[in-house]
Amino acid sequence: MSTAMLTLKPTATVSHGSKSAFAAGNLTAKFQKMAMTTPSPVARVNTTVENIHGKSGRKCMLTGKKANNGYTVSFSHIRNKKLQGANLQYKRVYWPEQQRYIRLRISTNALKTINKVGLEKMAERAGLDLMSLAYTDADPKRREWLVENGAAPAKKNKRAPTGPKKLFVPKWKQERMAKKGQDVAAETKKFAERWGMQTA
Repeated sequence: MSTAMLTLKPTATVSHGSKSAFAAGNLTAKFQKMAMTTPSPVARVNTTVENIHGKSGRKCMLTGKKANNGYTVSFSHIRNKKLQGANLQYKRVYWPEQQRYIRLRISTNALKTINKVGLEKMAERAGLDLMSLAYTDADPKRREWLVENGAAPAKKNKRAPTGPKKLFVPKWKQERMAKKGQDVAAETKKFAERWGMQTA
């Protein structure tokens, strides 16, 4: 009777959890996981109509009125989508507290409400900063300053030519001088001085 030889293999030890990296000797992988920083949560932007109206889109800057999704119904009851836009107008509205005109994109309903409620109160309700908008100054002191000092200082045009213009007499001017028998030299000099040209 033959006896079979049985060979027993050593039992395999499986490590789980956080000790597996240390048991395997792979310390760098463990420290890399520890060094990883969790991303900070991004603040959500409030994109409700009450928050963004007046800043973008075809909406009233003071009331938030916008377009309505409607339908046009034919005689055979065929419905087609139609965007019923608000009656928006670009108006220069006077701001009495700051004595200036402000350009706003508002509905016709808001134009009537401004006379009843007031511009500042409506802008406060809508969360609109009136000081950040472009304006035209209507202060009487500003008018007095303009009368005394002339026009307001304007930005210099970098592309404007600095030197005098070259002399150029158009053909119609030459033909007129020849037809009338005028002094060519005197008329040319007069024409050049009028248009700021350089005389030879």
